[in-house]
Amino acid sequence: MEKQKLAYIVNPISGTADKYAIVNCIEQTINKSAVDLTIHYTTAAGNATEMAAYFASQNFDKVIAVGGDGTINEVAKGLIHTDTIMGIIPVGSGNGLARHLKIPLHYKQAIDVVNKGKVIKIDHGILNDKVFMCTAGIGFDAYIGNHFAIAGKRGFLTYAQLSAKEYFKYKAQNYKITIEGKTFSRRALLITFANASQWGNNAYIAPKADLSDGILDMVVLTPFPLIKVPLMGLRMFTKQLDKSRHIEVFKIQSAMVERESEGYIHFDGEPGLMGRHLNVCVVPHALNILIPN
Repeated sequence: MEKQKLAYIVNPISGTADKYAIVNCIEQTINKSAVDLTIHYTTAAGNATEMAAYFASQNFDKVIAVGGDGTINEVAKGLIHTDTIMGIIPVGSGNGLARHLKIPLHYKQAIDVVNKGKVIKIDHGILNDKVFMCTAGIGFDAYIGNHFAIAGKRGFLTYAQLSAKEYFKYKAQNYKITIEGKTFSRRALLITFANASQWGNNAYIAPKADLSDGILDMVVLTPFPLIKVPLMGLRMFTKQLDKSRHIEVFKIQSAMVERESEGYIHFDGEPGLMGRHLNVCVVPHALNILIPN
């Protein structure tokens, strides 16, 4: 019987978990008579994508990302539109995709999913030239994401403190939105394109988003009074945000957004800059991924 080919792509600097303990656990739980195991530690940005694509070209059965949402995004980009199955050992600060898929956050249980889970096909999104698996967006969350990237400290508490501090300074922008040939304007704090339901840390920006429906949930958050901040936060963490009158959700396959000026974006928690004109679309059933049975 031919051995299964399995590769783990490990980001050694992602999160705070001990990667060597994780790798040790992987090696102890693998059936060496049935599996050829490869462990690769990433060396630079983009390396995870290169290696995932290489493993797929060598007909590996499974490639597993060990890292946060950024590492998962990189590995996924190397595996989309291939037969190779992706797995996730989530060790980041947000773990948005893993949480949506109900993949355990403890690495031993996540390794069990790799060894015994079932396979589904999921969609991904594209924002201009950026592939995203979970969420992408513009506005306040992108602004905070870029500040978070240079904050020095990771974790939810840092993110929350930054959000509270910068909320008072941030000004909503005007956006021109085109969906299926219809154009309209909105003044918004943020626009999120959600393939999955949450940003991470169980902060649900699009509670009804489905990773396998061939649709993105485009969430437009309009300005709201300061007194409502606690209520909006509560709704976000209890999957009720879409019930707010300050939220509009558009089910889209593609859309165009024009903003006042070029500026910040985020995709799967990674920060960046992009121009005024933004095109977003969904690519259905592009990735095979392991989830719990």
